[in-house]
Amino acid sequence: MGANSLDKRMSEILSCFYGVERAGAVRLSDGGGPFGFDVHTALLFEEIAVAYRPAAIVETGCFLGDTTAYLAGAYSEIPIFTCDIDAGAAQFTASRLSGSDHVVVKHCDSPSLVAEVSERHSPILLFLDAHWGEGWPLARELAAIHDGVAVIHDFDIGHPRFDHDEYDGVRCGPDVLKQLSNIPDVFFTPEPDAADYPLPCLQVGRRAGVGIVPIGVDHGPLDENPHLTRHSLSALRGTETAAS
Repeated sequence: MGANSLDKRMSEILSCFYGVERAGAVRLSDGGGPFGFDVHTALLFEEIAVAYRPAAIVETGCFLGDTTAYLAGAYSEIPIFTCDIDAGAAQFTASRLSGSDHVVVKHCDSPSLVAEVSERHSPILLFLDAHWGEGWPLARELAAIHDGVAVIHDFDIGHPRFDHDEYDGVRCGPDVLKQLSNIPDVFFTPEPDAADYPLPCLQVGRRAGVGIVPIGVDHGPLDENPHLTRHSLSALRGTETAAS
């Protein structure tokens, strides 16, 4: 891709990102907005999309559709599937995105949506954000992926500026990955101090970490990404296999 095409694509990404109305501000601690109003996450998502060329994008936990609206605008040629277990939130997001024919909004349990899309499309790119209140579905979501890259929101990246969630004494982070029946070889986290981000992040409130987990796909493109740090879980996977 030439320099002019890259500049045009960056302009499209930023226009979509900053053009989204932040409906999530009614409840979310980060004030709403795409990816919690963290433009670096949007840029990272784009880098992963370019590297893997997903056949579909899945979002779980759409709430009022801020991230969904961004994805709909930024990836207009890719089928996008999203859901929420709250019927009112799903209905609101479906109405908000009613003009986007490539977006499907469902009121359902998120692992069932991941499994459905994973059966029909390969590879898929996921933004997993369905962790609020009781019934944390993250482990079941990850287990339902056949081939794809999962970007997990509110993930513990071990940096004081980035927050994470915790449920029943388990951090949203490596602790969850260690509990999977099929432990991934590796996962990745953003490098917060990378010097070559093309623009600053304007999120001055709660900023959440993200974890990136390749499942059933080559993790080489993630290894080559200068904004990511690789973490190995292969030793744990070997222990799990030996124990079974």
